[in-house]
Amino acid sequence: MKALVWHGGQRLSWDDAPDPEPREEEVVLEVEVAGICGSDLHGYRGHPGPRVPPLVLGHEAVGRVDGESYAIYPLVGCGECARCRAGEDNLCASWQLLGMHRAGVFAERVVVPRRSLVPLPPGLDARRAVLAEPLACCVGALAPHAVGPATRLAVFGAGPIGLLTVYLAARAGAAVRAVDPVAERLETAAAMGAAGFEGPATLAVDAAGFEETWSAAVDSVENGGTVVVVGLGAAGGTFAMAVLVRRAVTLRGQFAYSRGEFARAVEILAEGDLDLAWTSEAPLSEGAQAFANLVDRPAEYAKVLLAP
Repeated sequence: MKALVWHGGQRLSWDDAPDPEPREEEVVLEVEVAGICGSDLHGYRGHPGPRVPPLVLGHEAVGRVDGESYAIYPLVGCGECARCRAGEDNLCASWQLLGMHRAGVFAERVVVPRRSLVPLPPGLDARRAVLAEPLACCVGALAPHAVGPATRLAVFGAGPIGLLTVYLAARAGAAVRAVDPVAERLETAAAMGAAGFEGPATLAVDAAGFEETWSAAVDSVENGGTVVVVGLGAAGGTFAMAVLVRRAVTLRGQFAYSRGEFARAVEILAEGDLDLAWTSEAPLSEGAQAFANLVDRPAEYAKVLLAP
């Protein structure tokens, strides 16, 4: 088979790769479409974390097994701990991720655990369904906060996670303000429901994850407000903890999503009201150029979907 292989840094190539061989309780997925996540760009930008090249990246995918279409829940927990039994593989102490700890989905075929298969509702096409993974991150970020008409939400970063957070909150009736240095992305956010509001926010979501956005998110909320950090732009940095304390701001980190939140994302996508005009498509064989476009041309490319 063929696969898009990351060789470290900005080196990606369309290579021959061995056919995947499933073990017990695993299946081979024929990839229909895969999405490039911001976290896939970390290694490309020189911040690989636990990724060790050569590696097939990617964890957002829809594909077919035995003729049936599925979205893929890409987190692999131990399956035995209390968190996994509760469907919270994202909080398992030994979680792994496709495209990080094991071969990912930027290939014609990939091995996944059978329990990772999430059936698609009738009529939900692959190009829309592949957004279940990033949308699930947003479902998880907003779920504890009863977002509705009384919510004033500030979203920092208008990449895919920020844009989908705007979409979710706006469809729930919240007033939403988006913040991003790229004017074109703010235009997309406005099209997805970011109309702005006066005064401080009740809730902020940092979908970028840098020192500047941590501080800006805290400054944006009212006393007693809440900040949810989803973005992982920087692994560490300084933070004015005294401001957090003196203003009684709640700060919460959100990593990925539970199985229930992923399933909810699939349900929302099946309702069909998400405009996909902000997404782009490319052949998987041209994935190296797609990575470069996302990094070098953010005004033109927000989300790229790859098809083998």
